[in-house]
Amino acid sequence: MTWLSTKQGQFTYFAEEIGQKDWSGKTVLDFGGNIGNMLRDPNSTIDPALYWCLDIDRESLDVGKASWPEAHWVHYDRHCFFFNPTGVPNLPLPDLGRKFDVIVAYSVFPNTSRTDMLELVPQLERLLDNSGALAFTFIDPNYVPWPEKFDGDNFAWRLDREGNDLSTPESRGMIERARRADWCVLINGNDLYIETENIAPVPPEQQKTSHAFHTVAYMKSLFPHAVIKPPANGEMQHCCVIRKD
Repeated sequence: MTWLSTKQGQFTYFAEEIGQKDWSGKTVLDFGGNIGNMLRDPNSTIDPALYWCLDIDRESLDVGKASWPEAHWVHYDRHCFFFNPTGVPNLPLPDLGRKFDVIVAYSVFPNTSRTDMLELVPQLERLLDNSGALAFTFIDPNYVPWPEKFDGDNFAWRLDREGNDLSTPESRGMIERARRADWCVLINGNDLYIETENIAPVPPEQQKTSHAFHTVAYMKSLFPHAVIKPPANGEMQHCCVIRKD
């Protein structure tokens, strides 16, 4: 199955979170970059020849390569619930043969396990060049992203998007449990796990969605050397920024 992302604005988001709009001349690794939406952002200042996209979906990479053949498109066959259930668990990052000035990961760790995040962030850090920056997003369940449009926090918004009736006791109970947790995972829209990865086995064909939530305080405890930035560009996601220096 192919997962083609049409999301716009990733470059604008990360430029604001990192604090630099001119990325010309910088080598960029887009981890989980799909079809290369960082390049599709009309505000992008990335030189396509200095852009690397690493993703688990081959078809998305092919689409990106057709648009920017001068960029670098690398398949990474790591296991991921729903997106790549037949992939290789714990597969290390491939050797890309270089370091990077900027590494970004948009909406990757909100869809992977806590264990994967803790394994992959140090690997990505090791790919940073001198004075490089790694920026990756996460979703705080308690943050209220769009109070003028939706009366609820990020977790309630996701429950609603997954088709749950927020007025039921079951939904209200999940919202309250998520509100008290440091981190949690919502599997297939209605199966909530609080601070555990002991998830009941799900056959690949029944793996629909996996949404991970981490509070700002918890992310600060996991990555004390990171700067946690609030959502930018009208997004719901916070950002961890780790600098090589």
